[in-house]
Order: sequence, then C-alpha cells, then structure tokens
Amino acid sequence: MGKHLAPDTGYVNQNDLNFAESTYKCLALGGPGISIVVNSDDLRILLANDLFERYLQYSTKNIAETELYFTDLMDGSYHERLLFQLSEVDTPEGRLSFVCYPLKSKDGSTKYYKVYASPVTDQSGSSYYNFCLLPELATPPAWFLSTATREMFLEKYGAENTATFEKLPSTGRYYYSSGVCAIYETEITDPPCSPFDERFVHPEDYARVTAEVADAQKSGTTLLTEFTVITARQNCHIVQCLAKRIGSSEQSIFAGCIKDITAERAIESAHRKKEIELAQSNKELEEFAYVASHDMQEPLRKITTFGNLLSEKFKEALGGDGLIYLSRMTASAENMRLLINDLLEFSRISKSAHQYETVDLNHTLRQVKQTLDLVIQESGAEISKVQLPVVDAVPSQMEQLFANIISNAIKFHKPGVPPVIQIECSLLSEAEKRNLKLTANSEYYCIAISDNGIGFEDEYKERIFQVFQRLHGKSEYPGSGIGLAICKRIAEYHHGMIYAGNIPGTGARFTFILPRLQKPLNTHEPDKK
Repeated sequence: MGKHLAPDTGYVNQNDLNFAESTYKCLALGGPGISIVVNSDDLRILLANDLFERYLQYSTKNIAETELYFTDLMDGSYHERLLFQLSEVDTPEGRLSFVCYPLKSKDGSTKYYKVYASPVTDQSGSSYYNFCLLPELATPPAWFLSTATREMFLEKYGAENTATFEKLPSTGRYYYSSGVCAIYETEITDPPCSPFDERFVHPEDYARVTAEVADAQKSGTTLLTEFTVITARQNCHIVQCLAKRIGSSEQSIFAGCIKDITAERAIESAHRKKEIELAQSNKELEEFAYVASHDMQEPLRKITTFGNLLSEKFKEALGGDGLIYLSRMTASAENMRLLINDLLEFSRISKSAHQYETVDLNHTLRQVKQTLDLVIQESGAEISKVQLPVVDAVPSQMEQLFANIISNAIKFHKPGVPPVIQIECSLLSEAEKRNLKLTANSEYYCIAISDNGIGFEDEYKERIFQVFQRLHGKSEYPGSGIGLAICKRIAEYHHGMIYAGNIPGTGARFTFILPRLQKPLNTHEPDKK
C-alpha cells in the first residue's frame, strides 16, 4: 500500500478552509488529549492542537506548509488496520473504541498511541475525521492493541508475560503487541506471521490448534487453549491463548491474548511430582505397618499360649511372685495384641477398596448397640437419638465410627454417674458448607454425639485424633490410643470431617460430617494422609 489512502489533491481546498473557519474547529480540537482533524478522502492532516506539536513535534506551520498525512506517521503494515477502524466509526461502539498504533515523531522516534476516531461534517457538508491520540503508558509488552483485546486481556490475564493480537477478516493479517515477539523470542522487525504460525507451534499441537482457531473464527465461540511454542531461539514455551470473534459476522475481527505459562506449568509439574512421591512414600509406610503388625501377631500368640500353659501346669512351682510376673507378662502381650489389631485396622482403612453402599445409619446404630450390649448394661448407659439419615458409605467403617465414639463416651464417664449419650443430626446449610469449605453442590449431614462424661481441655481437641495420643494413663482408662485416629481416617475416607469439643461442666461432643452421596470409586482417590 502506498503512502496515501486516496488520490492526493495537492492543496487544501475551499471546503477545508470552510472547516477551519467554522465552529467545528473548536469542537474537534477542544477535547482532551492530542487532537487532529484529517481529510476523510486521503487522511491529510488539516488541523492539530498544541499537544500534537508537543508530542509528535509537528507544528501548525509545518502542517500548513507541507503535505502531512496521518499515514506518514505509521508503518505501512498498519494502514489496513487503520482503514478497518475507520470503516467502523459510523457506530457508537466504533467511535468509543481505540486501536493502538506505533506513531513516528518528526525526529524519527516511535511511541505507541491509542487512537480514537470519529466522523465530523462541516457547514457545507464536507466530511472529515477527528482523531484523538492518547499516549500508551502501559509498559510493553502489556499494552492492548484495541478496546477488544483490552477487555479480553483484563478478563483473563495480568500484565506479566502476556501479549495481545488481532486478525483482520479482509486480509487475514495478524497485528499484535510486542509481547508476542517477546514470547516467541523473535525480533520486532521479523515477527511471526501469526501467533499460530507453523514455524513456531509444536508439531504435536499444530493440527489441533489450527482446527480450534478455525472453528472459533467460524462459529464465534470463545477459544481457550494451550499449546507449546518452539521459539526462534529453539526454546520451548507453553502458552495459553484466549481468543474470540468480535462481532456476529465471520468478517469480524478475531482478537485474543497469549500468556506464557511455562513457569506456572513447571511449578505445577514439580508439585505433582512431589505429590506422587509423597503418595508412594505413604503407601510404602502403610504397607510396612501392615506387614510388620501382621508378622508380630504370631510371636504374641505364642507368648500368650505358653504363658497360659505355665500358669496352668506350673502354678505351684511358680509361687506367688512367679504367678504375678506371669500375669503381667500375659497382660502386656494381650495389650500388644489389641494395639496391633488397631494398627492393622488403621492401615486397612487407607488401603481399603470397598465399594460405597447405601447405608441406613439407624440400622448401623442398632448393630453397634447390640455389639456393645454388655458394656451398656454394666455401665447403665442411656443412648437417645433422632432419626438418622441414609448415606453412601462403607458399612463396616460406619459401624466402627459409631462404636469407637460411643464406647469412648461410656469408658470416660464420671465415677458413679451413668453415661448419658445423645445423638443429633442435621443437614448443613449453604452458609455452614462455605464456612467449612465443603463442596457447594453436595448435601452434607452433621451428626453430633454428646455425653456427660469427664470431657477434656480444649487445648487437646486436635491432639486426641492423633495416633497413640492419650490424655489418661492405661491403668486408669485402658485402650490403644488409636480409636479416634481411626474415626478421623474413616471420616476423611468418606470425604467428610470430624472434630471434637468440650462442653464445660457437661462432657464432650464429637461431631462428624458426611456427604449424602459419594463419587463412584473409580473416580475417587482415597485420602493419602
């Protein structure tokens, strides 16, 4: 394309003079920013305000004595973009939109300016354009090519490692900010033909990306994709692209933003690698605990068996002290057996591959009460409840969850006071789910089990769910110290949670939260904690 957009008349005609003497001159040049008036036919600059001289160094005298065209201020490759902008200014949206161009000052230096254009007509009916120029203050490569790319850019990205581009429908030519050159590691004087240039897009991604871009331009759908770029320096950059057609017609501008996400993906990859390593380490530890605990059962059985034989056959020979020592030995072996069984159970929960089933927790509670029937009768415990829900769960684990909490409530009762255990249930509200950071579109039940026992200090409410954590001596309250840790593991395996609270002067309350429905097991990864 030549220097001028229309045949040059070579002089300022009478209509130009009429415009210069009219009130339109005040209207056109009196607005904010750098303002000029150009001929609509060839874009020759007719009038300019003082800011034009300050920024681009062309005075009113220069304009009057020489033939200065607006296209003289920009590289020829931008002429098509300017023509397209001017074809849109008949609409309010077109007049309110800007396009960013690199404009050359009189001394040859280049700076970027946002250019707004609007048509004006003088008293004789002649038409002109009023251009308002605003210096682009954003630091390259973050500047926006036009209003369209600015809105899209701010919608999705920040300024760092990001660039914008536009494709003209008439010629298929791409225009872009200098950030594209920075990401693709090309010189600004030798940029890629397009952000999707076959020279740069990785061969494994090229066919897919080309099809996605073509579909977005044709259908008007928003494109959000990632692909790998092999830069001019043979480096691999991972980029994310957001693009869409600006308008309802296939002859509309296709605009978009590109962000270099190489560093982000590298961090994510490192995190995934660490997660895999941690999961593998946890798996190995769980397997070790399972095997070690299982292998320890046999020698313990022998200790208990031979201890009982000694007690029966050599009772008289052992005497009083011997029997006491033997009794302590077999008691310790039994405690160790119980501890190992609890450890095995703790390990099995994380290794479990049981399918979730529909579980009526009312039935679960009846089963638990039958199992604990003797303990309940001996302690005089009273258990009251409301109607419990039906949930997706592993039945045996639900029984263990209720059994561990209820047996604890009975075990830690106040001396001389029969245990009173109350079970309550409610459906969590949306606000409660938000506070607990639970999935918004899932239903959760909150089940609270309160007792009138000895309770505990609030400072221990987290510690009691840790393995082997005991608040009381074994002689006072027997047990392995793993029961509540198992409860926590069960709740987490079911995508729920459990927490404890002390009720001053009354007892303790254990609350566990369970979702009503579970994901299918083949899409669920058990908690790897």
